[in-house]
Amino acid sequence: MDMERPRPVRLLGYLAFAAAAAFAALAALYLVLLAKLVFTDVPGRMCGTDSCPRGTGTLALLAPLCAAAAWLLWRMPRKRGHGRSPVHVRVIAGCVALAALGPGWLGFERIRGPQLDLSGWQEPVHPAAAPVGVWTPAPGMLVRARTDGLVAYNGEGRKGWRLPAPERTPLCALSRTTPSGTGILAYGESVGTCGSQVVAVDLAEGRIRWTRDTGRALVAAAGTSAVVADRDTVTGLDLHGGQELWRIPVPADCTVKAVDGSQQRALYVEECGEAARITAVDARTGTRAWQTALPTASRLREVRVMSAVPPVVRVTETAEHGTDAVLLFDSEGRARGSVPASGPAGDLLSEPSPVLTGDTLVTAVKQGKRHGVSAYSLTDGRRLWHAGVGDEEVRGLAPTGPGEVGVVTSGRWFTYLTHRGLADGGRRARPTVLRDLPLGERFAFYPGPPGSYVFVNLDRKGLLPPTFDVGPAFGW
Repeated sequence: MDMERPRPVRLLGYLAFAAAAAFAALAALYLVLLAKLVFTDVPGRMCGTDSCPRGTGTLALLAPLCAAAAWLLWRMPRKRGHGRSPVHVRVIAGCVALAALGPGWLGFERIRGPQLDLSGWQEPVHPAAAPVGVWTPAPGMLVRARTDGLVAYNGEGRKGWRLPAPERTPLCALSRTTPSGTGILAYGESVGTCGSQVVAVDLAEGRIRWTRDTGRALVAAAGTSAVVADRDTVTGLDLHGGQELWRIPVPADCTVKAVDGSQQRALYVEECGEAARITAVDARTGTRAWQTALPTASRLREVRVMSAVPPVVRVTETAEHGTDAVLLFDSEGRARGSVPASGPAGDLLSEPSPVLTGDTLVTAVKQGKRHGVSAYSLTDGRRLWHAGVGDEEVRGLAPTGPGEVGVVTSGRWFTYLTHRGLADGGRRARPTVLRDLPLGERFAFYPGPPGSYVFVNLDRKGLLPPTFDVGPAFGW
């Protein structure tokens, strides 16, 4: 007659049986998730060291370990002579197995890291038209400009107002800033020029405030003034009413190549023969504040005002060994440094558009075949930090929070969003995987509600959603 086993021994056997059920449930969960990663998420169903979805290797290790632990724990009571477990023990073990799936899933989410997925999008706008730019006049609102007009989107990605361009008169230029919710744009384009009509738009309602006929025109917004530069003059207009406030003649041998403005001043760059200069005037009265010659000796291939406060200008000469740099000035027009576009530290890339925040310029760079992101001081031009991204390509840059910049990079298989500190370039968190997003060659992105972002496609084909929202991915 068998003697009844001691109660502690039986209890230990029951605990081992329940633990075995928990590990078996984890093994099954991880095997299912591993199969999903391998057969659904792996590009081309072929996985290498740099093309496996994040977490694949860890799951491939954890699944057999959990299965082995389940088998050993299941064998433990049998080796000690335990027979079939009572029904109530098996019910408890089943409940334990189900409960283990919760922590197991949380572990999987930590293993795979943060991911963002589509949460809403706009259907492509047809017929396709070339993008011109995008404004963000207020938090949660953006205005996308194409040659055929403006379309506003609210914070939920829904279309708001629409302002079509006049027939056969394409939209061709936007002001960089939109003070008081007013944007300045130019219609009309011929070969090498832009502007036959300048328009001020109330971006809250999509209502035209005023229009002004011009010849070739460059436009900017400066405080309470709209700045319009044509062949003969630089003119300041009242931002809300369009009345002329001031007028500055452009010398006969000069051409205005770029304009911009801050709350207090308007800036414009003139090319006079093979010389060039930058001028700052009071935005309200047109009184000259300062004028500084640019370090050029040949005609300009490219000039772009990147910031008005502090004044930052990207200049490229046509001469082979001419100036090709980002030039920095102080509030009185004195040169205070430059960032060469090419050098031992790498070549500055014009796409994606650099980010200027505070006294820091963040830009994509290329060193040979290696890509990266570098930050430069707008005070003296010295490089503050560099963060390499290896073989990945830097696709987008944007401020994403206090003291940080978001960097979108794409490799052969995956696209990531990485947050880096402006002070040292260090990663703030693990890179976020952007899952199957319809990104064009060019795009802009902006922070949305906490943890989410709004992307605006600026591709010229017009086949992708003009704007879409992304948020934390739920599920697998």
